Amino acid sequence: MVQVSVAECRTYDSDAVRHALEAVLAPLGGIARFVRPGMRVLLKPNLVSAAPLDRAVTTHPAVVRAVAGMVREAGGEVWIGDSPAGPAGREARLWGRTGMADAADATGARLVPFDRALWRRVDGRDYPIAAPVLEADLVISLPKLKTHTLTLYTGAVKNLFGTVPGTRKREIHFRAPGLSDFSRALVDVLELVRPRLTIMDGVWGQEGNGPGAGGTPRLYGCLAASEDPVALDAVLAQAMGCRPGDVLHVEEAAARGLGTGDPTEIQVVGDTRVLDFGPVRLPGVHRWLRFPVPPWLVSPLRRATRRRPRLTNPAACIGCGQCAEACPREAITVEKIPRFDLEQCIGCMCCAEICPQGILAPQWGRWAKVFGVVE
Repeated sequence: MVQVSVAECRTYDSDAVRHALEAVLAPLGGIARFVRPGMRVLLKPNLVSAAPLDRAVTTHPAVVRAVAGMVREAGGEVWIGDSPAGPAGREARLWGRTGMADAADATGARLVPFDRALWRRVDGRDYPIAAPVLEADLVISLPKLKTHTLTLYTGAVKNLFGTVPGTRKREIHFRAPGLSDFSRALVDVLELVRPRLTIMDGVWGQEGNGPGAGGTPRLYGCLAASEDPVALDAVLAQAMGCRPGDVLHVEEAAARGLGTGDPTEIQVVGDTRVLDFGPVRLPGVHRWLRFPVPPWLVSPLRRATRRRPRLTNPAACIGCGQCAEACPREAITVEKIPRFDLEQCIGCMCCAEICPQGILAPQWGRWAKVFGVVE
């Protein structure tokens, strides 16, 4: 059976993180099972935006630093890289605000911008993947445990979407506007990247309207690791209260044989008590999309239940324009505050994900409860 290892970690104190990291990797054979001397090892944290660390938006630098240190001790050359939701070219600010620059300085790691892409194809669909991801000898994914207003849950599989450079993510959202299509795209990226090891930062994560600054920070108190990112997501999504089939990209990845999605076929090892999270506040998702819907009914259902962004506090808007830059349909214009062309909006909520003020939230259509989209 595939293993998912968990360990308690309730603080980002460096000694505590190192101890928990050693504990969570031990059942998997330790870091030396994955890293060989001379390997170029890419650490791929979740750095979706340059949000303050206390918002629990990004993988904490203490976790990245601890993993980088262990990789160096095993003889590996460490690269740290990711691509935020907006345009490329802002890496310096991102590295600084997320603590990656300090982590790199402390461990001798190299910060690699995802500004160059290599094209790869899956079943006739083309994807630009950041060159360092494909040039590394080993990819270790370091996701953050969070809710997501589109996919319900974001973790190991969703973290790999950051290997698509900059605004090229908009192209994928544009051609895969629905939840089902976007979930398939996430799994395509998983098939192309295939991290050898995934270590989840579940010390502090988010609930509510994650995964950006609009989410609510929550102490989950754990680290988790697995060779199988699908299995890792299946276990943690269940711990957060997701029902089987709720997280479409996990279901899709398991169906395509890219990992194990059935928790009954996964051995959870370590301090399993830490997965007793209690009630977690989840965002609503289009659950009806999992079921067969007559083609003639799909469009009316989407219009009746569609979710669109809502500015919750106009006075707090700083007019940065990042929401407009991230929008795949160019449905946002920014004057003093954002203005939305809701007919063009596809409901991907990229704007909310990148908003540094956390003042964009999803607003559901009036028929959403009737059709079971939200509860």
